[in-house]
Amino acid sequence: MTETEEQAKDRHRMARYIAREGLVSVMNQTKWEKLQALMQQESYRRPPWRAYCLRDAEDLEPEWDYDWHYHLPPFKSIVWLEINPIQKERRGQLLPDKLTDNTDYLTDLLKTHHIPFSIEGQSLRVWGYLKPGQAVSLI
Repeated sequence: MTETEEQAKDRHRMARYIAREGLVSVMNQTKWEKLQALMQQESYRRPPWRAYCLRDAEDLEPEWDYDWHYHLPPFKSIVWLEINPIQKERRGQLLPDKLTDNTDYLTDLLKTHHIPFSIEGQSLRVWGYLKPGQAVSLI
């Protein structure tokens, strides 16, 4: 599939923005594809994700999504992608949701496949880009 003129302009704008801001790429296309494939295989756990992208407003709070197949943004635009390791299972109106913490499992999965991430609160954050001087403890 060939790139349209508008797509080429958009790609060049994004490349100029990344260079101007001095952003350092942490992930590559292969690692993003591996992450996506791993999460698609987790049909039982179905960890929700949310992403912050290069063009998102600073004050935007991304929504959680469960679809790892169709809803992911273009990988080149992802600044970070958070995975919520807490699985909620609805048990009815009278009983509270059952919560299962998959943090250890997902942490081991990401480490095994050399996908760099940090722990931010209860979430696992996979970094696409880092700003100059940004201190992140990647695992």
